[in-house]
Amino acid sequence: MKRYTSWLILVTLLFAVSVLAASKGNDQAKYKVVEVKHLTKAEGIDVPAEYLNGAYDRLRQDLAKMGIFATVVEDGSTIADSNAVVLECKIIKFHDSGAFGSPGHAQFEVTLSSRGDHRQIQQFITREVAINGGNWGNKARATGANLAGEIKRNLK
Repeated sequence: MKRYTSWLILVTLLFAVSVLAASKGNDQAKYKVVEVKHLTKAEGIDVPAEYLNGAYDRLRQDLAKMGIFATVVEDGSTIADSNAVVLECKIIKFHDSGAFGSPGHAQFEVTLSSRGDHRQIQQFITREVAINGGNWGNKARATGANLAGEIKRNLK
């Protein structure tokens, strides 16, 4: 009986620690809720919809894991939180992979604004992010992941 009690206490403590760690992570998020708008492109940038959609999906997935935002929602979602922010990313420079497997790159203009009054909180231009990967789907996933990293680096 004593042995089972020890295990029960240990399991309870581990559960409590994991719950506290998870809630602390959300408390440390810089912004509570972010609506990530679909990626756009500047005039003259020619990329397929598959690339834009894939990069957008990966961007949201990676931002949700990074802890900058407690909750990440997609474009057009209903949000009850009045302190929510909106993230917009526009491709302003794009160069596809060249010959001999050299990596391509993209550069983005990123704008973070208040969802309620549309006040701009921050705007920046990213470094050029790598878009290696062969097909458009792989390039999109690489772009989304690298763009999420750039956003995290700039929103500190």
